[in-house]
Amino acid sequence: MEENVFNEQALLLSVSAGDEHAFSLLYHHYYQLLRPFVWKLTRSATDTEEIIQETFIRVWLYRDKLPEIINFRAWIFKVTSRENLTYLRKKLPAMATADEDTDTSAQAPVNTPFQSLQAAEVKQLISEAINQFPDQRRKIFRMSRDEGMTAAEIAAALSISVQTVHNTVTTALKQIRDYLEAHGYIIPSLIYLLLHLL
Repeated sequence: MEENVFNEQALLLSVSAGDEHAFSLLYHHYYQLLRPFVWKLTRSATDTEEIIQETFIRVWLYRDKLPEIINFRAWIFKVTSRENLTYLRKKLPAMATADEDTDTSAQAPVNTPFQSLQAAEVKQLISEAINQFPDQRRKIFRMSRDEGMTAAEIAAALSISVQTVHNTVTTALKQIRDYLEAHGYIIPSLIYLLLHLL
């Protein structure tokens, strides 16, 4: 049990430094816990996915505060509850007639053709943004994303500090986000990238 707590704290530290792989691991771990919790309140696969996405957008935006959180599990459930209330207030008028979801939709929804097309466009924009990186930044980002190397492994391979790796990945992500926003994709698109495309 102590090992799990330690590992989670280490993961949170990595996320706070802008490590997108750590963020993905954190997401996939807590997705399994949050989905049944949100599903009980919404009974809608679409709403559940939206609320969880919004929750993790907030986690990413406030990642620099993560090391200060003593009980992350309690914190993220509180954030999810707030996002759930906010989302349901917006959806309230339509909820009376929203009966299209069934228990079978508790599985992850299948992408529509439009979503697949949008994902392909985002991936293309990501590639364009990465190609504009300086050589060192592109190399570090590729080692992190494509090769799955940790910051320590990258630092050792390139004879640079771990902090330099973290800073470079954070800068790379910001450049990607700015490039996406310049092409009409706001921050949630970056979160989609981190969770599903990297």
